[in-house]
Amino acid sequence: MKTLNQYSTKIFCALIDRMNGGQHLKIQNEPFMPLTIERVGENVDTYWGEASLYSLCHYYTENGDLMQDPEMCFIVADQREEDLTALDKVKIVPYLYQQANLDIYEESISFVNNEMDKYDRTLQLHHVVFANQWLQNIQDQGFLKRAGLH
Repeated sequence: MKTLNQYSTKIFCALIDRMNGGQHLKIQNEPFMPLTIERVGENVDTYWGEASLYSLCHYYTENGDLMQDPEMCFIVADQREEDLTALDKVKIVPYLYQQANLDIYEESISFVNNEMDKYDRTLQLHHVVFANQWLQNIQDQGFLKRAGLH
């Protein structure tokens, strides 16, 4: 099972740290769609210890419906404790990708009773490649600066 690269891990950790323990964070950054990060699950058993689940999404509204463009969900096993710079103690694994306007919904990892179950190695690798590029774009487009980071 593949994890995000170190650079993407740093970006993702900056976003979740900015949540300050809250459930969600929305970052406005015109002219781009807002970026929303939400904690969508907790106490998930993984190979790396207990983890939380997060959604990272650009939403827009079409005919009154929220549309994901895209949304990715991630398993985050964060063992940093007090040292938020210890990124080697964080494992971030993408497990879901969806894009509403293209009718795409892909789960590369399934869960049973709050535990990781099966995974599709090829699809999960594709999710990692996309997530690394997307997080680089999020950085390049200035979302972290708008959130008061970096």
